[in-house]
Amino acid sequence: MFGRFLRRREPPLFTILLPIHRPPDLLPFALESVRTQSEQRFELFILCDGAPDETVAEARRLARQDRRISVRAFPKGARHGEAHRDTILREESRGAMICQIADDDLWFPDHLEEMAKLLANADFGNLIQVQVGTRGRFEALRDDLALPETRERMLTEKYNFFGPTTCGYRRSAYDRLEPGWSPAPEDIWTDLYMWRKFLRRDDIRMATRHQPGALCFPTPQRRAWPMAKRCAENREYLARLRDSASLHALRTEIDSNRKA
Repeated sequence: MFGRFLRRREPPLFTILLPIHRPPDLLPFALESVRTQSEQRFELFILCDGAPDETVAEARRLARQDRRISVRAFPKGARHGEAHRDTILREESRGAMICQIADDDLWFPDHLEEMAKLLANADFGNLIQVQVGTRGRFEALRDDLALPETRERMLTEKYNFFGPTTCGYRRSAYDRLEPGWSPAPEDIWTDLYMWRKFLRRDDIRMATRHQPGALCFPTPQRRAWPMAKRCAENREYLARLRDSASLHALRTEIDSNRKA
């Protein structure tokens, strides 16, 4: 019995952050794409950043289904509530590797498995982010953090090719940052502001693993959509990600768009 207790208390391989500030309609789909990962050694924090009461209630309901999930409700933070992420990472989380997913994105089922391979030889990096157009066309955002010219461009231009949903970093690297996640100035994207903190250091290994990590559904293109339509879209793609034949076809289609 004591041995089983020790195994339960063993730190997870991954800490996952899931920030949310809006109604919870899309949350179950993102969460399910995490819970069905091929790599199951994770803890997940749902960070309610001034979110409506219905969102907090739904997050807590979902968390009761999986002991690895915790919910933290915060008042609305500056910008995108970045400081809440830093609080959780420094005060509560235990994973050796850190990832994040947006409430309206979906991970490929091997996202964490691929991220572990990436971070075996890097401290900070990304998988490939796949944008889903409103007509179902895929755009894989491709570049390479291993290239000095890419890193320089990200440091000096308003240029970025991956968001938090396809990024990962080692805790040991995050602990070197001071500060870590913090509110970005209004004239810069919050993720690029954060990535530059890693990019400015010469003691952090950086890499891109050229495997699709997530399907992302840009909100600006869907602002006129009723929420029911957005839910139907995410439900459809989640089903495709969970079925092996559909997943293979999806990967093939993404790759063919690259070659077109």
